Amino acid sequence: MGMCLCFIISCSKNDDATAPPPIEVESFDPVDIKFVHDDGTDIIAGDCISPNEAYAIQITTTRNSNGTTSVSKVEYTINGALYSMSFSEAGTKRNPITLVDGGNIAELTVTAKADEVFYVIQDDFELVD
Repeated sequence: MGMCLCFIISCSKNDDATAPPPIEVESFDPVDIKFVHDDGTDIIAGDCISPNEAYAIQITTTRNSNGTTSVSKVEYTINGALYSMSFSEAGTKRNPITLVDGGNIAELTVTAKADEVFYVIQDDFELVD
């Protein structure tokens, strides 16, 4: 009587050794939004807001992990209109704006953090004695 031996050989590709590790995509968390002068200085209460000066909206972000950096789009509203600003690193960025007559409200859509500046257009007037 003969004996028959069978060997089953399994070949599989070792994906773990050749595949790169998963990439953790990082985004940036918006932490602050405010109205500023175009050079980045704060508009403080009682400042004279002039139509001849330039103003901006300023957003500050922080990193939310130590992963690989990816561009993040931070959405915000100004007086109800939706805008966005792209960040490729944590920090502060500004976009120029034109203030409207009355209340100007800027709000981060994710955190609801807001800032408000009240601007009154000064019409031409004549000083009378």
